[in-house]
Amino acid sequence: MWTAGPDPIDPAAAWPVPIIETITTSFSAPGATVLLAPWPTAEEAASRATGAGELDAALDAVHALGRHPVITKLELLTANEMSVKGEAASAWVSADERVDLVITSLSPERGADGSTEAVAIAAARALAFGGILAVYTHSDWSSGRLTDPSGPMIAAAQNADLIYLQHIVTLHTPIRNGRLQPPAATDSTDLAPSGRKLGAPMAHVRAHGDVLVFAQAHADAAQPEDLR
Repeated sequence: MWTAGPDPIDPAAAWPVPIIETITTSFSAPGATVLLAPWPTAEEAASRATGAGELDAALDAVHALGRHPVITKLELLTANEMSVKGEAASAWVSADERVDLVITSLSPERGADGSTEAVAIAAARALAFGGILAVYTHSDWSSGRLTDPSGPMIAAAQNADLIYLQHIVTLHTPIRNGRLQPPAATDSTDLAPSGRKLGAPMAHVRAHGDVLVFAQAHADAAQPEDLR
C-alpha cells in the first residue's frame, strides 16, 4: 500500500503526480527511459484536451527525478499501428528504442472493450529486458454495479507474456498524525439510510486507486517470431 503524502489526491485525476513519482522511483533508476502512454482512444482531440495538462505535469515530475520521459501512445510504437480492438501489427521495436518503464492510465470503462490486449502487446514490445509496465487504474461503482478493469488487464498482460508482479493500493487520503484524513461529508456523499430508496446502492467515495505491475522477462520479446 502507498500513502498519498501530506495532500489529498483527486480521485478523478488520470495522472496524479504523487503516484506517478512513486511509480517512477520504485520501478526505475536515474537515467532510465520512462514512457508515459495515454490509453488508446479513437477520440483523439478530446483525449488531448482533457489529459494534456495532467500529462505535462507528470512528464515534468518524471524529468525532475532524473529520468528521460517521453509521451507516446502505445499503439503508435508499431509501424502499422495497433487498433483499440487489440489487433497487433507485425512491426517490432528495435533494441535501442526500447524503454525501461511504461506507465499508463486505465479508466474502468475501457477494461472490457478489447483495448487492454492492444496495450499489453504494445507494452511488451516496447519494454527492454527487465522493464516494467505499471498500469494506474481503479474500480467504479457510479453505475450501481462494480466495474473493475484489473482482471482484464492482468489477463491481457499475461497473454502478452508479461509477468504479473504485484497489485499496489494507492491511497488518495493523506495520513496525518497516524490517522487517515477522509474528505468531509457533503450532501452528495451522505450515507444516511433515510436519504436513499430501499435497495438502492449507497453513495461511495473512492478512497484509493490501484497500480498493476508487470515485468518483461524476455530479452527478445520485441522481435518478430520469424526472426527468433
